[in-house]
Amino acid sequence: MKANWIKRTIWVGAFLLLGVMGYGCGSSGGLDDVGGGIILSATPNVIAADGKSSSVISATITTTGGVPIAIGTQVTFNTTLGRFSNGSTTYSVTTGNTTGTLTVTLISGTTEGTAEVTCTAGGASQMIKVFIGNVGIATIQLTASPAVIAADGVSSSIITAVITDTLGEPALQGTPVNFTTTLGFFSNNSRGYDTVTNASGSAVATLFAGTSIGTAQVTVTAGNVRVVTFVEFTNDPTPQPGAVAQIALTANPLSIPADGMTSSIITATLTDRNGTPVAMGTPVTFSTNLGKFSNNSSTISANTSGVNGTAQVTLFAGTTPGTAKITATSGSVSSSIFIEFSSF
Repeated sequence: MKANWIKRTIWVGAFLLLGVMGYGCGSSGGLDDVGGGIILSATPNVIAADGKSSSVISATITTTGGVPIAIGTQVTFNTTLGRFSNGSTTYSVTTGNTTGTLTVTLISGTTEGTAEVTCTAGGASQMIKVFIGNVGIATIQLTASPAVIAADGVSSSIITAVITDTLGEPALQGTPVNFTTTLGFFSNNSRGYDTVTNASGSAVATLFAGTSIGTAQVTVTAGNVRVVTFVEFTNDPTPQPGAVAQIALTANPLSIPADGMTSSIITATLTDRNGTPVAMGTPVTFSTNLGKFSNNSSTISANTSGVNGTAQVTLFAGTTPGTAKITATSGSVSSSIFIEFSSF
């Protein structure tokens, strides 16, 4: 009888132990299980220090097994700058869905700086930064395509402005942009056009030619930055090259042995302010501080040939290793490239 009692006790104990183990294995998403990771995002990650701009902080939290944390798990957000929608720098919330994702809103104050927003759940935490400041417009890259159109009252050119802020990031979506022109008209049948940037920091306006021949000066303004480009209205829509505005240099190859006879071909491409190749026969002067050109001199003159605005010269290595600086000059514009003369 004593033996039966001992067997019964062991069986009950084993049953209880298995029950406890089974319960523990069946639970998921508890506080102790957070550890799979916290993924944070901030939209946008730059907001103005105006006391009202906001960024939505999204957190996706999973367990060590990659399973979303359980509904009702407490999650706490803290920020070093700004405040949450409850008016505090701390915001606690419990998950209410099966995806393990929840959001809070960070509202800026009037102090500039970087807010470090930390999300904590169980033993896991993650931090993301949101810049709070009066970010201004730094640059506007302006293009007109095409840069020459017929003065027929219907031809058009797409004016594109790519705007970046003082952080080097695309301007915030919705940034006001103003286009004006001295000739022709925009799609609103006016010489002024107001629009806003898209998600990539770009703004676009369509400029239509009038019937007057001339050069339209298109000005784009965003914030305190103003940039100008030009569109030609002509009876002949074929681009007419202007004065040299830019010289692009290439060298093939960029490294040659200093053997006194190996050479590299230097190509200069000359374009005007609209990116159109300059007229054939435009003079270019090349100079080098090392090696000699085909005329056995450190300087050589050439002219652009064909319709692509290019001029080529040949540079021969000397017998002294080093870095040759080759400069091409046309009018008041110059550009340089470097070629390595290596020992052998």
